[in-house]
Amino acid sequence: MALNVYEPLKFRSQGISDLATQDTLLITNGKITVANVEGTSAVKITANSFSELENKGFSWSDGRKNKGLFYKKESIYSDLSIDLDEDQNYKISNTTVLSLYELGNTVVKSNLKTVGTLKTLKVAGNGEFGEFFYISSDQNKIGINNDSPQLALGIRENGVDLGIGSSKSETGIIGTLTSSHLDIVTDNKARITVYRNGEVRVHGRLTADEIHTEKTTLLIFKETETVSNYGKGLMWANLKGPSKQFVLHNQPERFYSTESLDLPLEKSYMIDGRTVLNRNTLGPSVTTSSLTSVGVLTELQVAGDAAVTRRLSTSQIEVGNFVIDEHQITFQQNFSIKNSNIVDFELSDHIVIGNYENLSRPLNLYGNVTIGVSAPQDGVALTVDGPVSFQRKKFEIGSNYPSSGQYNKGDIVWNDDPKPTSYIGWVCITPGTPGIWAPFGAITRT
Repeated sequence: MALNVYEPLKFRSQGISDLATQDTLLITNGKITVANVEGTSAVKITANSFSELENKGFSWSDGRKNKGLFYKKESIYSDLSIDLDEDQNYKISNTTVLSLYELGNTVVKSNLKTVGTLKTLKVAGNGEFGEFFYISSDQNKIGINNDSPQLALGIRENGVDLGIGSSKSETGIIGTLTSSHLDIVTDNKARITVYRNGEVRVHGRLTADEIHTEKTTLLIFKETETVSNYGKGLMWANLKGPSKQFVLHNQPERFYSTESLDLPLEKSYMIDGRTVLNRNTLGPSVTTSSLTSVGVLTELQVAGDAAVTRRLSTSQIEVGNFVIDEHQITFQQNFSIKNSNIVDFELSDHIVIGNYENLSRPLNLYGNVTIGVSAPQDGVALTVDGPVSFQRKKFEIGSNYPSSGQYNKGDIVWNDDPKPTSYIGWVCITPGTPGIWAPFGAITRT
């Protein structure tokens, strides 16, 4: 081995065999530059502890930026995406967890909020979606607003049960399963009505002839030097009234139809190859609209202020510590109802109805009223469990006048066990504790 070392004190070697015919290894200030590295065993990056291995690994640099693959916090970290070959995949413990097209079979949980178009959906058990769509795997039935459908598909609305399915061999069923009429509708108008008594009525003309469909070539509209294709298309001419058209127009260039376009259930309207509208969803590219009404929203998020000018229908509204749902109102602190900035109703550690600053304001209660009891006494407008006071005069029930407590002149105790030769009650004639009492209303024998 021949070495040309100008600074021998800065170079140390042991076990190096120099078989090169040209310069292939350059060592400069702790940096090794080599054209190729051929490993005969695993490449090891060692340190006295794993904390010393932090941010150690492999680095790629173009002289301006560095990108690398490092050991970091007990993980292999990279500031670059890791792009596997198409036929490779990500594994944990030699088990595939993610490939180019699918998650591994061992991945059974996720926090996915949206998915793409599913080819199939399997539910191991019964299912419920949005509290209106039900799947019964036990009976192989689906219900919409109906948690116990009688046929394969059951729909309940306005008190009517509509079913589609089969209840006996070689026979299908579509119709109402309650004592209701059935309308067959087009353009939101009843065309055929089947009444509950079996009567069938056709609203309009019914024409039945043989109908044949044949495979034909394309219908071609050919433009000439003098005649354009604009205004050409399909027309259905009626004996009376306007014709029906589907033609090509210009300014802007478009297809024009005098009638609605009704696509099959699984089809959609598209622009530039992207769906903008299907049966129940606007496309993700549609971000602006002038909608003045929407259906029942399962969730509404507004990035800013929101105003409801007419009616808001929902199962729950939450404003701060105040919550309104279908059956109750819940609040965390005091609650009050104001009229012209005057509190007329207040709930706190006690309940206040009315306002002490306006005692002349009428308060009307309709129906039998109870205080301290769960149900009013029959034929009684006011039922109270305990003493009452009228104009600061106390009235209560007892078997004798009181022996304790503070009473004022004019307070009355009504006898709860009146008998002949006894009294209707006792009245306080001198205030005190309990004061001086005198009987009144002697009861004579009959």
